[in-house]
Amino acid sequence: MLLMAVGSVIVLIVLVGAPTAGGVAAFQHEAASRAESVDLIVGTLVMLLTGWLAGRPFAGRDAIFAAGLMAVVYIVIDLAIVFLFGDPAQIAVGTTGRSYAFKIVAALIGGWLASRTPAFEPEPVPLDEE
Repeated sequence: MLLMAVGSVIVLIVLVGAPTAGGVAAFQHEAASRAESVDLIVGTLVMLLTGWLAGRPFAGRDAIFAAGLMAVVYIVIDLAIVFLFGDPAQIAVGTTGRSYAFKIVAALIGGWLASRTPAFEPEPVPLDEE
């Protein structure tokens, strides 16, 4: 979640420019108009990466399952934040649903990419050596 937030802010500052002392309102207006697209792109890329990282320790279907589970946990935490600290009535169901769908698919693709390589296996240590 932090990686998505920081990545989105960096991309918005690159696209819109840093806010100036007198132009904060203009920056907020321009950033708000681009926020949905930026979140969709940055969030999808971050979930692809984290899905791959979540799946790396596993092989085959377990890697995809780990990536999917990571995506579900992300969504549960995100919704918990909205319901505990935000206003659930303000959720744009279509936009939020599309964002979650992109992120779940990206995480699953990351898990699938991780499943294509064998799981990490540490070197065996002989027990009879001292």
